[in-house]
Amino acid sequence: MKIITEKLSSLTSLLSQLELLTVEEINYAATVSKNDFPFANQIEIADSMHYHIHVTNVAELPNRIFLKHEGIIANKAEGYIKYAFDGGINFIFSHIPVAQKEKIYHAKDEAYLDHIGIDIRSDDKPAYVIFQQIPLISSQHDYLFTRQGDGKEVVKCCNIQVKEKYWVYPNEKINYEFSFGPLVIHEGGFGIDLRPANPFNTAPVEELSSCCSSSTSKAGILIN
Repeated sequence: MKIITEKLSSLTSLLSQLELLTVEEINYAATVSKNDFPFANQIEIADSMHYHIHVTNVAELPNRIFLKHEGIIANKAEGYIKYAFDGGINFIFSHIPVAQKEKIYHAKDEAYLDHIGIDIRSDDKPAYVIFQQIPLISSQHDYLFTRQGDGKEVVKCCNIQVKEKYWVYPNEKINYEFSFGPLVIHEGGFGIDLRPANPFNTAPVEELSSCCSSSTSKAGILIN
């Protein structure tokens, strides 16, 4: 395993101390390290994981504190910054839109956990077989899910791209992102594929962002 889940507790506690995660969100963040986590096989082959947190302004983040805890700036763009920590754990902060509109309210100055990401960077066949188990596992647990990318068209978000993704929604408060394939960073940026809205919180169609060009599908069994 490349991700050292034992480090999650101290790092997420730091986010709590900085009032960037609530107690409830800390509990959600810890789910990936539990023995009964349904996607343990996906965690086992993942290169890293991340917590993507929406903030009011990334320029106001306590960067010195993250650096003091050995965080390294791995990627930075307008309205977006990513810190990498030992153990394959990353924090991503942004104040730009990263998700379709949802029927869920957050105060204007509130920081909140947008999603928990599991990053499978290997794109060999064994890894892809494990990645493609996600729909079946989701259905076995009555989780809703959506696919982005079709194995041919890549997924482009902010200034990065990967081959494809699954988004899994256990309930209205948790969003899991499973990305597959090498991470490609484009400094110039390009079109955005937003996080598909959590189906439990779906806003009316006319309110959804029109800039999202993702290739998504309805929840259901999808096996290649």
